[in-house]
Amino acid sequence: MEIILDSHTLFWLLTDSPKLSKLAKRYIEKAEKVILPSIALMEILYLLEKNNLSFRFIEVLNETRIRGYLVYPLDLEVITQSLFVLPSVEMHDRIIIATAKLFDAYLISKDKEIRKIYPKTIW
Repeated sequence: MEIILDSHTLFWLLTDSPKLSKLAKRYIEKAEKVILPSIALMEILYLLEKNNLSFRFIEVLNETRIRGYLVYPLDLEVITQSLFVLPSVEMHDRIIIATAKLFDAYLISKDKEIRKIYPKTIW
């Protein structure tokens, strides 16, 4: 089973936060492949920079490598899939949903908007 993580899910996973649901954690542990849309990593960098913690981003990248997660780029396939996501959805969420659609994978997200739009969302 392949799963996609959004930025909050990834951050909460890496920080062992209680905000990560037990169901989400089980899916991540059972996954054969964990895929991170590159935009999710950039969102984490943005939040760390906003809080003057950008030096910690290298730890996020290292942990991503150690865990063997696949970082998927914003490519033409993702851009094409994003055309089929409602334009009212924020662009970073469109990219995350489009990546999940491309892989026909479960998407782990707490975001209510994403859960309404993408039926294979787990929380």
